[in-house]
Amino acid sequence: MEQTRAGEDLVRRYLLGELSASEQAALEDEYFLKQANYDQLCKAEDELIDQYVRGLVSASDRERFERSYLTNPRRREHVRFARALVQVVDETMAVRRAAAAQPVERPAGSIVWPLRLLDVLRSSRIGFALTLAAGALVIVVVGAWSLIETSRLRSQLELARQEQTQKMDPRIADLEAESKRLNEERIRLQAELEAAKASSPPSPLFTSRSVFFALSIGAVRDSGSPQPGPLIIPRGAEDVRLRVSLQDHDAKDYQVKLLTADGTEVISRTGVRARAAASGAFLMLRLPAQKFVAGDNVLAVSGRNAAGEVETLGKVIIKVEKR
Repeated sequence: MEQTRAGEDLVRRYLLGELSASEQAALEDEYFLKQANYDQLCKAEDELIDQYVRGLVSASDRERFERSYLTNPRRREHVRFARALVQVVDETMAVRRAAAAQPVERPAGSIVWPLRLLDVLRSSRIGFALTLAAGALVIVVVGAWSLIETSRLRSQLELARQEQTQKMDPRIADLEAESKRLNEERIRLQAELEAAKASSPPSPLFTSRSVFFALSIGAVRDSGSPQPGPLIIPRGAEDVRLRVSLQDHDAKDYQVKLLTADGTEVISRTGVRARAAASGAFLMLRLPAQKFVAGDNVLAVSGRNAAGEVETLGKVIIKVEKR
């Protein structure tokens, strides 16, 4: 139980942008490549959004949420949809409560005439027996009238509810269309994830045979980003997992090339899609360790826009030390 709470707290801190860059990278590697963990992250994200739109978060958490989470356009769209859905649900519940609490107006004198008839019969000379019979008749008449009146009032109440529903139908239709679009997008992304898993079987992220290395690519043409520290590849390492941070993310997909210092192409990956994180977009690559040479290696990144045009985003030199 304590471990579960610790995990939920870590995810919440991640969504609020409270983790360091290394903590964010480790959490993203763990949660984005495992379906169960990814579902847990999505659930925590939905709960945090619901608390935010209902005003149930503290002032400090609200400030962190708006400063970190709402910087992503897709996340802002998700929050707008959640706020509209909460508003519609609250208005619907308010209408139902108002309809249930509305007093029922009864026509004046609707029950008075049977009682007056009973009084007349009691004061007449017809006798006590006739009075009893008349009383029974009045009871039957009043009971039948009550059933008819109840049915009429129920019909009026149902009609009022239908009128309220018709007024809200356009907004409900818009929300249903938006929900359908988001669901179709989720299905498409899930299919892409499954295809990626099928083409590249997942392997343990942190093992004695894997090396993790983070770097950044600037979005300035023909200008390299600040050079990272050396990449140390120990003996027996099988692959290098590169986390490439992107300053700007507006490309449909990306092409990544590993080159030698003299420009010879070693590895080329195309169709690489960026991932979204609180700290910004990034690429996640898994390259064989033996493809890196000791000394200078060059990583070149290009982006392809919706029109199919390829633009060079930048190059960075990776100094490799093999031990």
